[in-house]
Formats: sequence, C-alpha cells, structure tokens
Amino acid sequence: MVRLDSVKILLPNEVINTMSDYGQINKGMFNEKMNKDNIVFSKLGVRGLSKICVDYISNETTLEVSAKILKQNYIEGINKNTIVEVIENINETNLINFDTNKFIDTATFLRLDVTDNVKLPGDNTQLYKTLANIPLAQKYHTTFYKRKNNLGVVWKGEQTSKKDRFICYDKTKELMRELSLNTTDYKNKVINDFKDVNRFEQNLVSFKAIREYYKTNNLKDVLVSETKANYLKFCKMTNKNNVIDLKLFQHFEGMLFKEIRNFLGDKGIIELCHYDWHRIETFVRTHNNDNYRRFIPKLKETYNILNTETNNFHSELITEIKQQLYA
Repeated sequence: MVRLDSVKILLPNEVINTMSDYGQINKGMFNEKMNKDNIVFSKLGVRGLSKICVDYISNETTLEVSAKILKQNYIEGINKNTIVEVIENINETNLINFDTNKFIDTATFLRLDVTDNVKLPGDNTQLYKTLANIPLAQKYHTTFYKRKNNLGVVWKGEQTSKKDRFICYDKTKELMRELSLNTTDYKNKVINDFKDVNRFEQNLVSFKAIREYYKTNNLKDVLVSETKANYLKFCKMTNKNNVIDLKLFQHFEGMLFKEIRNFLGDKGIIELCHYDWHRIETFVRTHNNDNYRRFIPKLKETYNILNTETNNFHSELITEIKQQLYA
C-alpha cells in the first residue's frame, strides 16, 4: 500500500465550501481596483498542517500537509484508507472546509514523501553503519548521522540537475525531539507505534519524479497504485549487476603497476580506518589541503570491493530490507 508523509497538493478552488478570515490577504491591482490575489494560511499551530494558499487569479489552492494531521493514527500515513480522515481533520480546524468527494476526485500531487516503516533485528547504530557502507550501483553521496536525537543514513544523488534523496532513520529518536507531539494526549500511543521502526523515505519533489513511479499525479490514482517506490529505489541502488567486475582487482589481471599501487594504498587506508567509511572520509579530508573529494570515488570503489571480499557488509540485511519494502 502507498503510504505518504509530507505532501503538497493542488486543488481547484471549487472544492472549498467555506473559509475563515484568519488567513493573510494579499492584494493586487486589477483594472485600477484592489482585488484579493490570494489568501495564505501559515504558522497555523496545527500539528501536520503547514500551509494553505488560496489563489484567486489561477483559481487554485495549494495545501501542504503531513501524516501528522492523523493524530493518534500517524503511523498509518496518508493512504487510500486514511485520506478521508485527513480531509476531515483539516475541516475540523475551522480554518477551511473542503468538499471531501470533490477533493479526492480533483486533487493532484505537486510533491510527496513515500514512506515505509521497517523493523530490523540487531543494534540500530550498527544497522545504520552497515547501511552507510553498502556497495551502491549508482553514484550517491552517503552521509551517516549519529547524534543524540538523530540516527540514520542519507543517500543523495550526485546529479545536480535532479533532486534525488533517499533516507533511512530511527523514527523514535525523531519523534522524541518533536515539541508539538509532547503537548498532545496521544503521545504515548504514537511513540509505542513507532518503537523500533526504521523509516525509509523517498522525496519526490516534481511532477516528473512522481510520474516516473506512478504514471500519474492524480491523488486518487497514486493512493490506489500497487507501485512500491521505495522497493524499486532500493533495488536500483543495490543492484549487484551494475557493480564493477571484482576479478580485475582480485587477481590484478590487466592492471598497470601504478593502478596496483594505488589500489594497495587505498586498501591500507581502509584497513587503517577499520572499514568505517565516515572515518575514511575524515582521514582523506584531514590529509588534503585542496579538493579531497577527487580521491573519494576511486577510494569508494576499492572500499566496495574489499567489503564484498571480506563480508564486511551484510547481504542478508539488504535481502531483508527488500523483502519488507516489497511486502
């Protein structure tokens, strides 16, 4: 089932039944008369509801909302079974009132975060270290976060022309630092629901990115889709068929001496840092006065090969994640 968290939705103004006068009115000149261009509702103090903008020129409304609007049912995410509840909870704020049926029939997604809640065995810190070090089939910049209230991994595509971001993080740690949750009467339920949950999340920030998975941007069609976007993404990232042929390095066949020397030098750095990619990057950055990043791709390539040869990454973990993302 498609489950979403933060989304931005486009709606025709005809879906609005009523609207309060709480919003900020922005005016412009039209035929020498002042007219309302748009009304913006922001800084609302409503958990899960970020912004509403009613535009009278385009006759469209944009809505920024997250699954937090579901209150005690936050773990369910925005899906085909909870979309009515999302709309009802927005209506209950008395800021704006939408016609539920028209909303579902006419809404389109401008951006969305696809989520999967996965529970995996073992220590979470070691889990994320492993995820930060798995060999990747594509060019991604991997960042491992380990802080008091933040534990996870971010994979960002290196293409500047395309925003490509996929993350996995300890959801409980994130929730513990949310002040808006602490003031609710359903805090304990939400915390218990997300206990030991590792949240996989992919940010689709354009029409094109959404259509690549779902072939549409229509809300009702996306929510009933059988497409498993995070499973497809994770498979693409970890596809072994795209990984470099390991035999070339195992036996040094066809390699120049300079290439062999560089390989063994990288191998020494990796072993010195105990196969900890974060420490390896720190080592390279510390001992370079200029652009240290130019050494990273080749070092990462060697690192992936050594990981494969010495089983320092767990292929079983990759398989388990794929199975849960597909379920």
